[in-house]
Amino acid sequence: MNVNDIASKLSDEQRRRFREQPIWQAGQPVYWPDTLRNPSCLEVAWPCLSKEAANALALIVCGFGPLPFKEEQLLQAARPGIAGAELRLGLLRLTEAGIVFAVRRGWGEKLHILPQDSFFPWHGTVMNGRGYGQMGVEGRLIEEVDPYAVEAVDEVGYIPPFSMQIVHAMARMADAGLKLTVKRSLTKRTVGKGAEQLFVRDESLRALGVPSEGLGDSEYPLSLRLMLDIALRHGWLVERNGAYRLDAEAWHAWLTQEAAARESELLGHVLGTIGAGSAAAAQGAAVLTRFEAGKWYRMPDAEASFIQSQEPLGNPLPSTLEAWCRLLRQFGWMEEARDGSGNKTFKWRIEARRFMSRYQGHNKSDGIPLSSSPEATAQITPDGDLYVRENCPYDVRWQLEHIAERRRTDHMTVYRMEAKSFKRAALSGYTADGLANEIERFTQEPLPATVRSMILLGMEAHGGDAGNSEHRDDIGQPAEAVRLIARSEAGDRLDSHALQSDDGAYELLHDRISVKHLFAGIDDVPSMWLKQFRAYHHSTRRELMEQALTWRTTVKLNCDGVVSVFVPERIVEEAGKWAVAGYRQAEVEPESAPLKLYPEMWDEMMLVLPGPLGGSQP
Repeated sequence: MNVNDIASKLSDEQRRRFREQPIWQAGQPVYWPDTLRNPSCLEVAWPCLSKEAANALALIVCGFGPLPFKEEQLLQAARPGIAGAELRLGLLRLTEAGIVFAVRRGWGEKLHILPQDSFFPWHGTVMNGRGYGQMGVEGRLIEEVDPYAVEAVDEVGYIPPFSMQIVHAMARMADAGLKLTVKRSLTKRTVGKGAEQLFVRDESLRALGVPSEGLGDSEYPLSLRLMLDIALRHGWLVERNGAYRLDAEAWHAWLTQEAAARESELLGHVLGTIGAGSAAAAQGAAVLTRFEAGKWYRMPDAEASFIQSQEPLGNPLPSTLEAWCRLLRQFGWMEEARDGSGNKTFKWRIEARRFMSRYQGHNKSDGIPLSSSPEATAQITPDGDLYVRENCPYDVRWQLEHIAERRRTDHMTVYRMEAKSFKRAALSGYTADGLANEIERFTQEPLPATVRSMILLGMEAHGGDAGNSEHRDDIGQPAEAVRLIARSEAGDRLDSHALQSDDGAYELLHDRISVKHLFAGIDDVPSMWLKQFRAYHHSTRRELMEQALTWRTTVKLNCDGVVSVFVPERIVEEAGKWAVAGYRQAEVEPESAPLKLYPEMWDEMMLVLPGPLGGSQP
């Protein structure tokens, strides 16, 4: 669930209550819920969180990410020495502030969830606030690698950015036809034509937890299903009368979008889609997005950063960094190499953090030079070859896909005009003069006489020799393969092939719970247990320990004159005697070893509750 999904389910009064929470006041003039996606607002809000809320949020962000979790799972995930009562109070404070939300799926158990589009901003805030991720191997500050010291190891060669892969795939699928079978699936021919334009491998997606089954038509490769998910959610494709049809307005708006914004939007979709199904994948993506574009970094340093991000957890998540780098390379967003010592290195080709910064009006454009240019976008040779730069505007590139055959995809793409392309151009409504004028517009120079003759002869063969220079479709698509339609209703845009989870199945819960509710029976417990640090009989000491276990809170103990805070885990029976196993509080002793204490090993004791119900502190 995203921030807007949740906000739309709230009443005006509920939204007002969240807006007026003290931690959001410093973020004005940005108001809740927009603060949840704004990294600058979250940096300001972080120091305003209570200790309990900050600890719970760090555990949620680093252990669960955008995945739903039960309260008990949160308590079990914490490293030893963190009291469950502290985390329960922290979770309550987070729900009161509108940071984490309680939900239920059908008649299932109560769950909690961090909105998906607030995960990455919160991850960066927690990492910075806790000082995680700044140190590499052996405790050194992470530094970039000298670009002259890296050696290429990739034998695949150039991989175009994912946006360009999408343009190529959409063009080939349109050529093959977008009619649906009786099972509402594209034909195998169309699927094959689209999939062969994508460099993303299914095994790379599966390595990050993307399942092969249960995500729509299992005959579609995972990479193509991901692309179709994007196309349907952006409204480029809609289903009408047994076929997918291209929405001219939505598609043209995307083709002409500012290039860096277009790529970062795709990155955000990919990271969010994959991260929504795997906490480890979400964590790995969040760690990698902290690295700057255009600079080489060592993988061991990134792995050290990942390990630091797992500090709040008792059982760290497995690293997914290498799997992500492999996949991001296939999306055309990352490069891989090795340094002089043989260490793996990586470099972002795009500004990875930009997809979060759209909430701050961030317009920095780093990485792949994809921005549109008013200059000539192509050069043509006398034999009909068109050389197209990587920063060619996508609306031009889309037209080239329908009037020429792409022969090579590289930093400089090569198209050739031949019989098949003339046929496609004629079907799109071009005439010989119209096609010649279009190419001159791309090259901004007169066509060589040989090319003009080639166009005239080629178009005559397919009935495109009329003098009218207009063509039917203003974005150059085959009219027989897919008909342009007006923007459709949003409800028609989603399809069973989507990779996203069914967020609509979650019911948002609005229970308001008091702090006392967390500690059942507190009014029946002797007040001295909470307020007086004193000695008790052994039987009473056990009662206090059992109550601490029930509430999952801490106990202050005086062991041989040393006062410490103890987190009990369980009561142990041994040969007619009892003992309590647990840990010293992690705040005092982060690497605490397990302890087993017998009642004669301490003198004074008292229960310690977190927050406003707590008594005197050690």
